Amino acid sequence: MIGAGVAGGRVAVVGAGVAGLTAAYELGKVGARCDVYERWPGLGGQAATFDVGGGRLLERYYHHLFTSDLHIAGLYRELGMPDGIEWRTSSVAFFAGGASHPFSTPLDLLRFSPMTPLSRVRLGVAVLNLQYRHPDVSPFEGITAKEWILRSVGRSGWEAMWGPLLRGKFGDRAEDISMAWLWSKLTLRRQVRGQEARGEVLGYPRGSFEPLFRALAGAIEEREGRVLIDRPAARIAGTAGGRFELTPGAAGSFRRGHDPQRFEPGGEPQRYDAVLATVPNDVFEALLDPGLVEGVGEAYLEGLRSIEYHAALCLVLELDRQFSPYYWTNVGDRELPFVGLVEQTNFVEPERYGGRHFLYVANYTAQGDPLLALSPDELLDRYEAGLAKVNRAFSRDWVRQRWLFLEPSAQPIVTVGYERRIPPLETGVPGLVLANTTQVYPEDRGTNYAVRLGQEAARAVGARLAVR
Repeated sequence: MIGAGVAGGRVAVVGAGVAGLTAAYELGKVGARCDVYERWPGLGGQAATFDVGGGRLLERYYHHLFTSDLHIAGLYRELGMPDGIEWRTSSVAFFAGGASHPFSTPLDLLRFSPMTPLSRVRLGVAVLNLQYRHPDVSPFEGITAKEWILRSVGRSGWEAMWGPLLRGKFGDRAEDISMAWLWSKLTLRRQVRGQEARGEVLGYPRGSFEPLFRALAGAIEEREGRVLIDRPAARIAGTAGGRFELTPGAAGSFRRGHDPQRFEPGGEPQRYDAVLATVPNDVFEALLDPGLVEGVGEAYLEGLRSIEYHAALCLVLELDRQFSPYYWTNVGDRELPFVGLVEQTNFVEPERYGGRHFLYVANYTAQGDPLLALSPDELLDRYEAGLAKVNRAFSRDWVRQRWLFLEPSAQPIVTVGYERRIPPLETGVPGLVLANTTQVYPEDRGTNYAVRLGQEAARAVGARLAVR
């Protein structure tokens, strides 16, 4: 619960992603009136959907849920959608050495020929040891994932599997990634015992994530709030009395990118008792007027700047046939120019999409990578040979449609010591709160943890409103 004394407070929430919508929903329950400002012409942030035709929706970036994702499952129940998530058996592969190797069960691990037999056994034992004996992340915060892998699994495990995976996600920072990040992957997301020892079980919402976003938006509006899509925040200023003034950006500002200083004003400034920003660190800093910059202080801002991001680059292809038998293929071949293939219609049957087939070609890149400047067709040109390496029968003729999505600040780079750089929700200016993916630790970013973060942010804002 947020606490008493919030009723009547007016709050601006910057960003209609999962965290922002959840926070506005929680604040509305205790009487705050929230306006949610969203740059993109749709709800959901990094989990936003788009229409692939015929009213059928697909996420811009691949998304699913884990059986351990209790926060978002609870939100579905609270919103009256107890059956909103379908649980399905997943299929995973690892592409290395010119072949796709099944990688869904412990038996698949034991058969994974790119690693030596001893390393396969050592990896299985090491993961079980983490899950049974190490419920706390703190012993792993001072070492890199590479150090742990070399010690616990051996060089074969690093060179054949984990090194390629970490290079794919973090590029030249792969060897610096904290073991805390990998600990969360190996202990929190999936257990290798019980039901999932026989195969990974994942969740996907009926009809995409869009029904959840609409339910949250509807609940916010029922409590006198507003959800304003295609209407970003362009500037935030402090006012006399410790309140805030937010200047909205014009419709269509999303075409100018993510920097709010490039947005044209889109209306009169609005007054608020508190502001919750759910945007990346650099966007948050660019929103602040000089007075708030001074109020937040250089130490806090330096902490924000110390965290690096990699961009997510996602090419979505509609194909005229199935590409592979797997839902998720991790790519361990450094010669391929992408890091993963996610075939949505091997997870959710093609009949849900009118018999059509959809494949995500996933990539993470450093800021400024030349791939980020390419058009969809230019990127497909770069990827075509790699796709044909995974499936030798692949032809460009299979592609019916393609869409390209880019998120510049998608993946925080969790290096050793990251836990000391996590920015607090409270910025130092009373009533100004920041909540974004840099604060999801040690877990990786995801919709479930965005729900949890939104709930935490709502408590922080509510506490401030309650003392006015």
